[in-house]
Amino acid sequence: MPYKKILISNRAGIGDTVLTTPVLKALREKFPDSKLTLMISDYALPIVDGLPFVDEIIAYNKKKHSVLSVVKKIWKYDLAICLDFKYRTALMAYLARIPIRAGLRHKRKFFMTNPVERDINYEMIYEPYNYSNIIKNSTGITLEGDLSRLHIGPVDEKDRIYAEHLLQKHAINSARGFIAIAPFTSWAPKNWPLNYYNELIQRFKTKNPSYEIVLIGEAGDNARADAITGAVSFLGQTTLKQMAEIIRRSSLFIGGCSGPIHIAAAVDTPIVGIYGPTSAKHWAPVKKSIILAQCEKCSPCDGRISFCENGTCLKSITVDKVYEACNKQFSKNYL
Repeated sequence: MPYKKILISNRAGIGDTVLTTPVLKALREKFPDSKLTLMISDYALPIVDGLPFVDEIIAYNKKKHSVLSVVKKIWKYDLAICLDFKYRTALMAYLARIPIRAGLRHKRKFFMTNPVERDINYEMIYEPYNYSNIIKNSTGITLEGDLSRLHIGPVDEKDRIYAEHLLQKHAINSARGFIAIAPFTSWAPKNWPLNYYNELIQRFKTKNPSYEIVLIGEAGDNARADAITGAVSFLGQTTLKQMAEIIRRSSLFIGGCSGPIHIAAAVDTPIVGIYGPTSAKHWAPVKKSIILAQCEKCSPCDGRISFCENGTCLKSITVDKVYEACNKQFSKNYL
């Protein structure tokens, strides 16, 4: 069935937005003549701005934008695909009189024409394929191709120059090689212990002194980063696109389940991922990656608890294991 205008909504985190990109590309290939509009949270806009297979992006913030302002933009589209869990997303599609409103049922089935549940085994399925299953089960549209290849929008020359100057400021030479570490995630129980990161960095300094190490992330994490020594902190000093460029220039990315690890996958940088409370099969990049995940009886908990006093799953991933995984990545031909 031809669709002239298709809305795809995923108003979740930055990582979720990047994980949606292979689905968008597959939809473009399936419907080359359709208008594809992506609706996301406004803070995720920079990382996907300029994607060549998306015609329009609606960057929504419920505190800044009215429901009716979005309804006007998507008025009488042919198909709405709601990949997020947001109640307001389905409401806007309903008010815009979109005849087919498909996606996750959650608590909004009244506004959906084609609601479906997640696959019972979704924790064992890489998220872009979960999205594909939601689309197929709710609309009958089968997406083809490699959905594990992630994408970000193009980095412009200004951001490239800024990234280069930031590295030069700290005498870091991309050609000589450096390691990018994102030590913090949006949910504290996903963070590998800081003393582990500290020990890992000191080991690199001793055994791999040719590699400089930089920390990437948000400015709000600066205070916590004081506990990490031996690395140059770029926390809060880059936009998302500039961070992506820093990661692209790095020889290796190390981090947990958060937006930067998906950005690293999108820019084709080798990865050592550290996963504990969240399912690695569900969330971890599959290309050029070595993923360390310790499964306990309680894992994956994936947000179903507010705080874990033990953190056994992450504490069981030792510095030795991570350092060994890094060396394996260094030995690959793609480095």
